[in-house]
Amino acid sequence: MKKKVVLITTGGTIASTRNEKNKLESGKLNGDAILAMCQLENDIDIELIDLYQIPSMHMTYDHLNLLNTTVHQVFKDASVSGIVITHGTDSLEETAYFLELTVNDERPIIVTGSQKSPEDIGTDVYSNLRNSLLVALSEQGKNIGTCVVFNEQILHSKYVKKIHSSSINGFGAIGYGMLGYIDNDEVVIYQKPTQREFYSIQSSYPNVEIIYAYLGASSILLNALNEAKVDGVVLIGAGRGQVVPAMIEPIEQLCHNGTKVVLTTSTEEGRVFPTYDYPSSANNLKDIGVVMGGDFDPKKARLKLMLMLANGATNFDSFMH
Repeated sequence: MKKKVVLITTGGTIASTRNEKNKLESGKLNGDAILAMCQLENDIDIELIDLYQIPSMHMTYDHLNLLNTTVHQVFKDASVSGIVITHGTDSLEETAYFLELTVNDERPIIVTGSQKSPEDIGTDVYSNLRNSLLVALSEQGKNIGTCVVFNEQILHSKYVKKIHSSSINGFGAIGYGMLGYIDNDEVVIYQKPTQREFYSIQSSYPNVEIIYAYLGASSILLNALNEAKVDGVVLIGAGRGQVVPAMIEPIEQLCHNGTKVVLTTSTEEGRVFPTYDYPSSANNLKDIGVVMGGDFDPKKARLKLMLMLANGATNFDSFMH
């Protein structure tokens, strides 16, 4: 009996072709054109869904919601072993984590893409797609959640990050490592997530913005967010979570007005923590109502905060774990 996997395509470099200017246009190829060049075994039953053909920075919440709905519809079929989603790399990590937070199923969802087009010398299109299909079909893939497969590595969506703008080694999970890898078509998984959480998708989402703290930063952007009455703000602090003194007053105003503010760190490893106690320190921010964001990457924290607010959450302690 053939194993069944569903491939959902959304566009990106993995589906790109070159135009008359010799520049790449994302999402021009459909799934059949890509699959035809992957040299897959005949004992794999691949169902193809061409959902979008767009650059990944054109993704919207409506696109994410339809993708989520499509995944849920596919998983109604008990014969499906897993799902592979092809995606542009620029927002790939965000789409992957959105699915991690909104799909509750033991079967794997693998998101992949490529740094080179199918026509380029040394392209990573076919190896990434082939490896992703193998992970989605593997018995070991159960309960790994939504992962990114890239350059033979299996990386969990919570910690995966685009680490190079053009190299085929485009994604990594600094500080946390891989869940596993693919070696000569063998899927090796040696660790899995210890806890997961899930939220329902909504027809619309609250406005959550990201603000970076840096030496000499002003209050201009935070003042604008106060005027705009945004629903949430993710701060990117330095080290353990410090910001500059000029940012404190507008942050305090945001908290006072009911905007949920989450603090993250600009460092690649470690978490924010109220270690220091002085004006504009993480402890100062905690005292005025800012949520400590643990080791979350700012973009992932934004997605989680957005979903939590959309679902009426009142306890935000999970950001620290």
